[in-house]
Amino acid sequence: MTLTPSLRIDTAIQPTSSLRFLLYGGLGSIMGLLAWLAPLVLWQYVCLLIVTTAVTLYLALSRPIPLHVSQPPLSQRINKHWQLLIRTSRGDELWQSQLVAVHGYRWAVSLELIIVEPYRRPLSITIFRDQVSVNQWRELGVLANISTNKI
Repeated sequence: MTLTPSLRIDTAIQPTSSLRFLLYGGLGSIMGLLAWLAPLVLWQYVCLLIVTTAVTLYLALSRPIPLHVSQPPLSQRINKHWQLLIRTSRGDELWQSQLVAVHGYRWAVSLELIIVEPYRRPLSITIFRDQVSVNQWRELGVLANISTNKI
């Protein structure tokens, strides 16, 4: 009898992603092109640029950045006791969470979680393919496939 290794997610995540940059850059370019084609007065363009810059900076600086995701021990349920190492404005913090859903796509995996510690709130994390190793991407894909009906 051979022992097969069990699937346990323990994934280090790169904080930056070129796929995320391409996605946001493409969306920003489309919005910029649409704004340029709109018949606006100069002060409206300036106002639009200021609001866009403020929103982009707010979203970039306030977003918690996942650095590591760990599944609970295999003896426990798959949706309980997930640990997340998150980079926040206060430094790196370890958060406890419950897994609600996993959605697998060609270039990204989205984890929907309920943070339990430090305070209870929902959180959605998108992990792009270039943020993890090939083996870890395969494991996340397996998790997405098996958890669609089981969580």
